[in-house]
Amino acid sequence: MAIRLRIKLSSMMGRTTVTKALVTTGYETQEPEVLIPRGVAEDLNLLPKLPSGSEVRNYVLADGTVTRLILIPNAVQVWVLENDREVGGITAHVAVSDRADEVLLSDKLVSRLGIVLLDIGEGVWCFRDEIGRTVRRSL
Repeated sequence: MAIRLRIKLSSMMGRTTVTKALVTTGYETQEPEVLIPRGVAEDLNLLPKLPSGSEVRNYVLADGTVTRLILIPNAVQVWVLENDREVGGITAHVAVSDRADEVLLSDKLVSRLGIVLLDIGEGVWCFRDEIGRTVRRSL
């Protein structure tokens, strides 16, 4: 099992969407970043016309292959949506992928959102301020 959360993305273009996102420790970045499929980028009005400052970058995947993604700096704010609370408003860069089929949260974004992975294999997590008191489960 993996950890998937319900998130809200609000773009600098004034659009908002709610979707599921995969939490992964293998997506390492220097700044908070979210990888989204092209369809989500279009829903957020980030494509087809790219915001200024966007660029195409090479990303090295876990298997060593290189893929090219569109990077849009500071393009969204990200929230985690749970039944009892909404956490976030974290500004993040967006990497747009033509091949992705789900949203991925980078390690730095997971950290800024205060998400603590308790048992990845069982899909168990909590927010940092809930350690020892609350256990949450993946979608």
